Amino acid sequence: MREHQRPGRYELTDVTIRGIDGDIYSQFAAEAKKRGVPIGELTTEAMGAFLEAAGMPVYTIGDLDMLTVTKNDLESIEGMVVLNNIDLLEFSDDVDWPTFSARVRSLSNIDLLRIPRGLSKFQILTRGQNISLIDTKG
Repeated sequence: MREHQRPGRYELTDVTIRGIDGDIYSQFAAEAKKRGVPIGELTTEAMGAFLEAAGMPVYTIGDLDMLTVTKNDLESIEGMVVLNNIDLLEFSDDVDWPTFSARVRSLSNIDLLRIPRGLSKFQILTRGQNISLIDTKG
């Protein structure tokens, strides 16, 4: 098993998994292709969802006028975060989709959401509800 360092506190790891059902893997690979994400990224999301369901902590942050969230902010907690009731919520340019999807469980009741160009509005909306306006920075 080889490990690759990624900026921040997480490591990407190459693994071989034996005993995966071929049909399930084919469907999973097709879903990854349909979403335009690498199989490893989708696997990481699935593992994260499993851990969340198994009791991974979820933190709620909200009732704020303004909040800017960085990649370091998201990686500094063990678990996921729910962001709600925020007038202006901004994600800094260093926040990418793998970090967002692994750490942000949901967004709700946001008046103005500013996202970096590296995130798509549709990606964000998979985790959001009651977002009045989304603005792409740049």
